[in-house]
Amino acid sequence: MATAPMSVLRRAALSEAAPVIDVCGLRMRYGSTDVLHGVDVRVQRGEVLALLGPNGAGKTTTIEILEGFRARSGGDVRVLGTDPNDGDEAWRALLGFVFAPGVLRRMARRTAGSRVAPARWQRADARRA
Repeated sequence: MATAPMSVLRRAALSEAAPVIDVCGLRMRYGSTDVLHGVDVRVQRGEVLALLGPNGAGKTTTIEILEGFRARSGGDVRVLGTDPNDGDEAWRALLGFVFAPGVLRRMARRTAGSRVAPARWQRADARRA
């Protein structure tokens, strides 16, 4: 796939009329289990979208599909005018997303005491007040 010049990508990303996110009929299946069933979302420039739901509802899967990190089972998806399956590094740079799994690993390695310490200090300060 030929990569569009960055100026073309920026114009597409900043277009007032085009939706920033345009999803129609998004489906995702893991094995025989459907986790996303025909999701439709359209987000215009300046709008805020929040995905809420219990564990296993498909929030992370949806975001990973929008970022191009996971291939979908079906449906049409456009983010900044590009199908995430075709997005390259220049396109991902426009998204401003940083995948940082190392942060979670560092947090998991911390001792229980180091995770609890801020709460202890907060309680001690509350008693002094």
